[in-house]
Amino acid sequence: MVSKILRYSFVIATLLITCAATSSAFAQVQRVYGRAFNLNGELEYIEEHVLTYENDKIVAIETTFYDADTRKIARQVSEFTHGPQFGSYDFIDERHQYKDGVRVMSDRILLYTKESPGADTKRKYFDKKPDQIVGQGFYQFVSANLDALARGNSIAAKLVLAAQMNQYDVRISKRQLQGNRIQLVVELDNWFLRLFTPNVQVEYDLENRRLLWYRGISMVSNKDNKNVEVVTTYDYHQPPSLLGSRVNHGLNSAKQN
Repeated sequence: MVSKILRYSFVIATLLITCAATSSAFAQVQRVYGRAFNLNGELEYIEEHVLTYENDKIVAIETTFYDADTRKIARQVSEFTHGPQFGSYDFIDERHQYKDGVRVMSDRILLYTKESPGADTKRKYFDKKPDQIVGQGFYQFVSANLDALARGNSIAAKLVLAAQMNQYDVRISKRQLQGNRIQLVVELDNWFLRLFTPNVQVEYDLENRRLLWYRGISMVSNKDNKNVEVVTTYDYHQPPSLLGSRVNHGLNSAKQN
């Protein structure tokens, strides 16, 4: 149980991109790149996020994960039919053939997991509630509360996690504020589970509400099917040089903070 909570780290890394990227009437698609390094400084994987907006509202996110040799290893596709905090999604780990996801409906939420191609699909339903945060919608919620967090308020949310077939109370609070940069900590709002689950730390630029870095358990398991602690840095300009031959768009290379 704990390992899957860790793997998702409340789905922090990918989810934060949702609110970190700001659209405009002239830019309906934005790409954001991340590089995740383990604590030995080795590149674990690369993230490519493609965000689609309509009328300045998020409607879809497609995330592709690559290994250090730029082989595609996982992907996640999200849509926001039921509003920005309710991100229906499908996640597929192509390397280990694992799948999970969430379907948000008008009155309930379906969670599913499939551990392997031959395994049965497990399903569970929850009644849909206003205080739930689903998938990448979690960071729409964080973005809406950044100013309150900067003032020192702690923010509570209930996060729905497909991998655990459950929902958990989480707490977001300010760790440090220096100029326009704010560090936040995200942790389970349960003292017992916190004994076994390390918190997640992130840093934002308050001026443009962009995520700068994330520290927590990896979004994607490694080749040994283990999830390790990583530091992921984000770039809003150009793909990392390792992905140069795979993408034809571009801005400035991601740097480790």
